[in-house]
Amino acid sequence: MACAGFLPPNDLKIPVGDVNALGIDESSFNAVLDRVEAIYKPIFAAKGAKLRVNHRWSDDTVNASAMQFNATWVINMNGGLARHKAVTTEGFALVACHEIGHHIGGFPKGEGNWATNEGGADYFATLKCLRRFFTGSEDTSKLDPVAVKACRASFSNEPDRKFCETAALAGVSIASLFQALRNQPKPPSFSTPDPSVVAKTSDLHPDSQCRLDTYYQGALCSKSPAEEQSVDSPAPGACTASQGFKVGLRPRCWYKAPAGQEDPSLASRPANLPSMEDLKNSLEAMRLALSAQ
Repeated sequence: MACAGFLPPNDLKIPVGDVNALGIDESSFNAVLDRVEAIYKPIFAAKGAKLRVNHRWSDDTVNASAMQFNATWVINMNGGLARHKAVTTEGFALVACHEIGHHIGGFPKGEGNWATNEGGADYFATLKCLRRFFTGSEDTSKLDPVAVKACRASFSNEPDRKFCETAALAGVSIASLFQALRNQPKPPSFSTPDPSVVAKTSDLHPDSQCRLDTYYQGALCSKSPAEEQSVDSPAPGACTASQGFKVGLRPRCWYKAPAGQEDPSLASRPANLPSMEDLKNSLEAMRLALSAQ
């Protein structure tokens, strides 16, 4: 049976008791998974499936995965990932929600696969799952003011704003994990969204900045967590340009909307072509450089 992993295969191992085990402890690990299971077990049952959450605290693998065995739908959560220094309780909950998203995150599915693709599972994690998981008591005082401002612009009531901020903070934790695993010198940031535009939806793991963008946009989408996503259409339960949304959209660094449903500003733009704003900024930089000579 095919297995959908949270990260590309990697050789990093963090055993119990390792000096690098600086993430969350076993109690927090189990508490997150118990809460996710309690929330989603009845939801899976309503779909005719049994949810099995495997608590693999002793497994030193820095990864997580999802798989299906007929009507038993599984998520495998490894202690090695939870012990990574970048992983907070909120970040670990995001990973668990990503794995839930492979099962019920809807559109878009991986080509020829049962699972919602990687970008789609990331989007589901903050769009739906974490909205059910967070209690509103989480500390978001260290969140980047850029994200705070965006959350406050997207939501008119305090509970929704607090959720958005907490989901964004969870995204920072996991984006830091990607940065560390890929040895990238510059951390992903809310201020530097990935400018690339794919010509075709990618089912692969997006780059670190693109994944942070996806968590961020899922958090900013104002659709209700109770509105389910469709398996074959992008609009139900999600924010799309075709419905008039300007924020909360699946990022174009991994997602290509079906024909006729694109953001009008991107519909005729070839993949990876700079935006007009990018070109203006480049021309201005050239002008300043020439004037300084």
